[in-house]
Amino acid sequence: MVSAETKTAATSALVVDDDKDMCWVLEAALKGVGCAAITASTGRDALDLIHRQAFPVAFVDARLPDIGGLRLSEELRCVRPELRIFIISGYFLADDADILDAMRTQRINGFLAKPFQIGSILAAVTE
Repeated sequence: MVSAETKTAATSALVVDDDKDMCWVLEAALKGVGCAAITASTGRDALDLIHRQAFPVAFVDARLPDIGGLRLSEELRCVRPELRIFIISGYFLADDADILDAMRTQRINGFLAKPFQIGSILAAVTE
């Protein structure tokens, strides 16, 4: 019998990070829970992808070569208001004022500090 509280993982996720190794780690973690990861290394690539595919969740690096992750999150949210967005960063801390403000004003769903635990990825895709 399945509980009414049982959560299912998203079937796909947008991963936006210019670090190929980080993309690989996220892809592997997501694949482990049955979630396909589509990667973008720039904000422009991410915006192109989000116009073509309705991802349920996105992991966005805070620092990208062409746009800041918080700014990109705003633009992604304009295209897909229902998108769950998680900022990932090795530079900011979860109690950083900019992150906290963005979580309130831009409806950022969460923040994952690098290096993060694989369990936090699982939690993000099953929310």
